[in-house]
Amino acid sequence: MIFTFIFIAFIVWLTIAIKHARNKSDATWDSYYDREREADLAPNRDLTNLSYITIPLEKFPLNFLENTENEDFPMIVDELEQLNHTRLLNLNGKTNTDLKFEYGPKNLKEMQDIADRFSRATVLLTDLAKCFLEEKNPSGAATVLEYGSEIGSDISTNYTLLGECYKELGEKEKFDELYKHVQGMDFIMKNAVLKELDEMKTDQ
Repeated sequence: MIFTFIFIAFIVWLTIAIKHARNKSDATWDSYYDREREADLAPNRDLTNLSYITIPLEKFPLNFLENTENEDFPMIVDELEQLNHTRLLNLNGKTNTDLKFEYGPKNLKEMQDIADRFSRATVLLTDLAKCFLEEKNPSGAATVLEYGSEIGSDISTNYTLLGECYKELGEKEKFDELYKHVQGMDFIMKNAVLKELDEMKTDQ
């Protein structure tokens, strides 16, 4: 008798739980589609005068690498120069719906391309920093990586390599500032980067 009562109570609870979950899921999808419809009706923004990013290659000590045997170096610089002739913006973390809301649905493809080019630029910056490190120049690498940090790169290597540079250069204050900076960021690899930086602290 007791078993039967418990079984019935469980079935009732399970039914209610499933119904609640289904209603919650339906509400989530309804909210998503409502927002998507609103985004499709957003005004199309003029993209002419946005605060586009230009990579300051002239501020990097590239002359130090003039005689490097790294075959990737000239290709990295060439691609960065080409990207500087395009529109670049940090749109990390923004969904397609966000982009339509902010810039208009007709500009979605252009904004996706702008975001992709920015992501490519951040990868190239870390590759450029590695060229300096191969030539035993952590100071030059740090200059490049600091700029990557400044524009909000979400490439984890940008921050772990910068931490290594500061450690090698004995820049404890800058290392601590970097750690605090990463703590305040919001990107997928944040915890992994902080863990690596913690390990570097331990080894200091």
